[in-house]
Amino acid sequence: MKSILFIFNGLTKSNGNVGISGGDIRVAEIVKNLDNSKYDINILTTSNGEELLNKFNIPYTNKYIINYSVTSGIFSNLIISIKSFFELPEELKKYKKGIVYSSCEHLYDVLPALKLKLLNNCEWFAVYHWVENYPWREKRGNTPFLRRYVYWLNRAFSGWLIKKFSDKVLAVSEQTKEKLIDIKKININKIKVVYCGVDYKTIIGIGKKFLTEKESKYDAVYMKRLNNGKGIFDLLEIWKLVCVKNKNAKLAVVGDGPESVVIDIRNFINKNNLNDNIFLLGVIYDIEKKFRILNSSKLFILPSHEENWAISIGEAMAIKLPVLCYNLKEIRPIWRDNVEWIKFGAINDFSNKIINYLDNSELRNNISGKAFNFIKRYNWEKISKEEFN
Repeated sequence: MKSILFIFNGLTKSNGNVGISGGDIRVAEIVKNLDNSKYDINILTTSNGEELLNKFNIPYTNKYIINYSVTSGIFSNLIISIKSFFELPEELKKYKKGIVYSSCEHLYDVLPALKLKLLNNCEWFAVYHWVENYPWREKRGNTPFLRRYVYWLNRAFSGWLIKKFSDKVLAVSEQTKEKLIDIKKININKIKVVYCGVDYKTIIGIGKKFLTEKESKYDAVYMKRLNNGKGIFDLLEIWKLVCVKNKNAKLAVVGDGPESVVIDIRNFINKNNLNDNIFLLGVIYDIEKKFRILNSSKLFILPSHEENWAISIGEAMAIKLPVLCYNLKEIRPIWRDNVEWIKFGAINDFSNKIINYLDNSELRNNISGKAFNFIKRYNWEKISKEEFN
């Protein structure tokens, strides 16, 4: 039986809630779908991560908790990175010669994996989601330069550690693999491409259960972390334009973000009299509740500035929602012609496309039906089996 220590220390708490990224969903689903008869599952995470274990019923043999609640911002990120290296639980000294699995390329996951590899003779599998661009080239949705620069330094250093010391690099998508070779200069023989998926059977079941609620509540839904890089402020401008032509248009926003960003969002809504048009629903942990909201919407819209996979797109497809998204070169090869692609930054075009889809049920049904058949190939059970083969 193989022993695997899964490391995920980056979950942040904002406004009293622990946010969930696509990377967090990925590691949770990988663990949940592993064969317990073949793998001894161990978890290293923070106080926030412990909440995720409980809310998602993630199975494990042993858990090791770093007693710290990560919040949004540079300083909290730095603190957890330091704690993850210097304050590992004492019990981990006994974890020897197993696999350590860093679930993302940030220092808070990379540093403990490195330490356990060097001191405990472990094999290090490093997951790589996103290869960063230089902060003077990529504005990440107008994120302030200092924050972009610190973010880049963090990932540049952790990327070097992964290149130098990891045993296997798990690149999430073919596009990530190519960037790791071209930009990070990581040996191709060290890289394995892995994928993301959806809980297809569960989502279909929820769709059938609430079939009478289909398209009944919202005109569109957005589901991402609320920050600049995920296009939240593009979203607000887009929906403002939609409401000029359709004053009753309703948008559900699922997710949370830094308090400062949420305040800016609320101020925008109040200033533009959109309180009856934009609904901030926060983080939703309950699977049925989340997909019930998606099911009751007509469209899934994602004006994100950066993605390497976008699990939420696949989830929308599985509940038969048409997806409208900025044309990002990193994810277009994944989703192909099953998404309505809109030129990056073209806010007017995006709003017009939304209106066209809202006015045309046949158009919605055509693309959602095609995408529903496409997403069947990305099943978590299959993907989890292939992760360690």
